Amino acid sequence: MHLTMGSRLGRYEILGPIGKGGMGEIYRARDPRLNRQVAIKLLPPEMAADEASRERLRHEAMAAAALDHPYICKVFEIGEHDGSIFLVMEYIAGVTLHQRMCAGKIPLNDALRVSGEISEALEEAHARGILHRDLKPANIMLTEHGHVKIMDFGLAKRMGSLPAQDQPTVEMRPQLTEPGTILGTPDYMSPEQVRGLPLDARSDQFSFGVILAEMAGGVHPFRKSSTVETMSSVLRDPPTLGTSKSLAGILQRMMAKDSAQRYPSIGAVRAELGRVDVDDQEVVATARGRWKWPAIAAAVLVVGLGAYLAMHSGGAPHGIRSIAVLPLDNYSGDPKQEYFVEGMTDELTADLATISQLRVISRGSAMQFKGKSRPPMPQIAKALNVDAVVEGSVVREGERVRINAQLIDARADKYLWSKKFERDSRDVLALQDELASAIAREIDVQLTPTEQSRFKTAPVVDPQAYDAYLRGRFFFNRPSDENLKKAIDHFEEAVKLNPAFAPAYSGLSDAYLWAGYNEGVLTAADAKPKAKAAAEKAIELDDNSAEAHASLATFKLFYEFDWAGCEREFRRAFSLNPNYAFAHDQFGLALAFQGRYDESLSEGKRAAALDPLSPQIPIDSMIGLAFSGKHRAALDAAKRAAELDPTYFFAPWAEGWADIQAGNITASIPVLQKSKSMEAPAFVGAWLGYAYGASGDLAHARAELADLRRTSLNGRVLPFNLALVYLGLGERARALDYLEEAYDSSSQWMGWLKNDQVFATLRSEPRYLALLRKLRFI
Repeated sequence: MHLTMGSRLGRYEILGPIGKGGMGEIYRARDPRLNRQVAIKLLPPEMAADEASRERLRHEAMAAAALDHPYICKVFEIGEHDGSIFLVMEYIAGVTLHQRMCAGKIPLNDALRVSGEISEALEEAHARGILHRDLKPANIMLTEHGHVKIMDFGLAKRMGSLPAQDQPTVEMRPQLTEPGTILGTPDYMSPEQVRGLPLDARSDQFSFGVILAEMAGGVHPFRKSSTVETMSSVLRDPPTLGTSKSLAGILQRMMAKDSAQRYPSIGAVRAELGRVDVDDQEVVATARGRWKWPAIAAAVLVVGLGAYLAMHSGGAPHGIRSIAVLPLDNYSGDPKQEYFVEGMTDELTADLATISQLRVISRGSAMQFKGKSRPPMPQIAKALNVDAVVEGSVVREGERVRINAQLIDARADKYLWSKKFERDSRDVLALQDELASAIAREIDVQLTPTEQSRFKTAPVVDPQAYDAYLRGRFFFNRPSDENLKKAIDHFEEAVKLNPAFAPAYSGLSDAYLWAGYNEGVLTAADAKPKAKAAAEKAIELDDNSAEAHASLATFKLFYEFDWAGCEREFRRAFSLNPNYAFAHDQFGLALAFQGRYDESLSEGKRAAALDPLSPQIPIDSMIGLAFSGKHRAALDAAKRAAELDPTYFFAPWAEGWADIQAGNITASIPVLQKSKSMEAPAFVGAWLGYAYGASGDLAHARAELADLRRTSLNGRVLPFNLALVYLGLGERARALDYLEEAYDSSSQWMGWLKNDQVFATLRSEPRYLALLRKLRFI
C-alpha cells in the first residue's frame, strides 16, 4: 500500500512521506483526535502474512510502547487497515546523527553529551528487557532541542531480566525473526550478531561503541569497501580509532570481540564516560597505515592558521563554556530587600543553567563569595572551576527593577562586557531571560531553538506573588525547622495570589518534602499528600520545568519508592536543565539505594562539578560509597563536607554513620555526639542511641530514648527512630514492629533498608523481607 497526501490510514490523515527503510515506509500524519503530528511506519505486507506474524508484531509493539523515556521515540499504538499493519510513533523534527556526522567529526564534549543521552536511553530499554539490535546513526535523531531520540525499535527483541554480571541473557519468546537470522546494519553489528548467535545487552553496547568511535574520531572503526570485508573486519580486526587517549581504552573494551570482555552493563559504560578527560588531546591513531604525512602536514597547517587567527582577531570567541553567577549586590539602600536580590541571583543562575552548551555552577557554591571582600577572580575561578563569572547589582525602586551586570573572564581577571537591564516588576522574568540571552550571545554559545523560544516568551508575573515566592526561596535555602515553616507559608501565599505560578508549587513541594524528612514541624504522613499535589500541579502548569520534574522525582524516591518512576522524572529534569546539581545529587542517592553504585558515584561527581562547594553533595555521595564497602572513601567524603561547612550538623552525622557501616561503632559515638550538639534534628539522637546500644552501653542508649521523647514533635518519637534504638539494644522483634509502623506512617528513611549494615541482622526475617517487597527492592 502506498499512501498519498490527504489519504487516511484509520483515523490518521497522511501529510506526506518521510522516508523508506528495510522495515517499511514512514509517513508524517495528523492525529485528529489529539490534533498532533505523528509518524506512521507502514510495515511490509509479508510481516502481516499470518496470525503468528501479527501476534509477534503486537508483542514487539507492546514492548516498544513500554519504553517511556525522553531519549527514546515513543510508540503510541499498533493498528491494522485494509490488511496492512502500521505503527504510530512520536513525530520528531531534527536531523539524524548520520546527517550530523556527514558534516564532519563531532567535538569530544558534544560527542560525550550525545553518548550520555544514548546510554541513558539504552539503560532504560535494557532495564525493561529490550534489545535494540539495529543501533546506528541513522536510527538516532538529534532533535531541534539538541537532544537524542533513539528511533526504530522495529528490530527490538524482548529479553529476560538482564544479568547482573557477565552472564548471557535468556530470551523469553519467539519474535519477529527466527533464530539464526541476521538482522541489522553490517557496519554497526556486533561479532555475535554477524555470526547469527544469540544476543544480549552487550551486543547493543558494541554497536554503541562503534557509533561513539565514529562520532569522536571522525572515522568508522571497521568500515571497508564492501559489506563482506566490513563484516570480516568486525570479526577479526582491531578497531581504527582517532580518539583521545582517555576515550580509546573505553572504546576498545566496548568493542571487544568476546562479549564477556565488554562492560557488564550500559550503566557501567556511562559511569566510565563520565570520567573521560575532555582536555586530553593525545590522539590514539590506529588507522593501520591510512594516515599519510601530507594529511598530517595539512592538519598542522590548519591548526596553526586557526591559532594565528584566534590570537589576532578582535572578534574571537572567549572560549567560555563554564560560568558562575556571583551573589548580586543590593544597591536598593534597603537591607530588607536582601531576599529579593538573592532571588535575582538564583533566577539568573537557573536561566543560564538551562543552556545545554554551558556548565553553570549552582547557587550554593557561588553564594560562598557573597559580599565585597571577595578573593581575586582567578582564585574564584579555580575554586569553582569556571572560565567566567557574572557579577553585578540590583536596584528595586517602586515598580521598577534594574540590574547592572558585568561579565568577567575569571581566569585572566579581565572585564569582557557590562550592561544595564531595567523592567517593570511585572516583567522581571523577561528581564532575567534578556540578561541570560545577552550573556550567551557575548560568549558565543549557540542556543537551541527551544532555548531561544523560552528566552523570548517569559510570562508576566503578579509582583506580589513573585515577591512571596522569592521570600519562600530565601528561607528554604536556610532549612532550619523554623525557616522551613516560613518557606511553606510564603510559597502558599504565592500560589494563593497566583494559582498559575508553577515555580511556587515546585518550591512548596520541596519545602514539604524537607520538613517531612526532618519531622520537626510536620510529620512525614502529613507532608506526603501535600508534597505530591504541589509537584503534580507544578508539572500540570509547566511541563517544561526541570524543577517541577525534580520535585516529583524526589517525592517518588522518598515516599513511593517508585524507582522507575523517579528515574523517569529525574531524566526528564536533566533533559530540561543538564546543570541541575540538586537533581543529579538526589538521583545519585536513588541509585545508591538500589545498589547501582557505579552510576551513583557518577551522578555524585556530576553534582559536585556543578556545585563544588556544597557540603550536602559529598554527604549524599558517601552513602553509595559506604553501601558498596568503600569505607575509607566514604569517611573522606564526610570529612570533606565538614571542611566545607564546619557548622553543618549533617557532616559529623555522616562521619558517624560511615563508622557504623564500617563496623567501628565506638568511633562513631563522639562524632554523633558532636552532631547532636549542633541543633540537629531528632534522627541524629536515634543514631546515637543505636551506637550506644550496639557498643554495649545500654544505659546511655536508654537515656537517648528518653531524650527523644522530650525533643520529638508533639512528644511522639518517630517509629523509625525507635526502630534504630531498639536495634542497638538487640530487641529485633520490637525493632521490626517499629519499622513496619514507620512504613505505614510514610517515613522517608525506608530507602536505607536494603543496603544499610544496621539492618543486616534482620535480613533473614520474613517480616523484613515483606517490607523489602513493599519497598520494591525485591
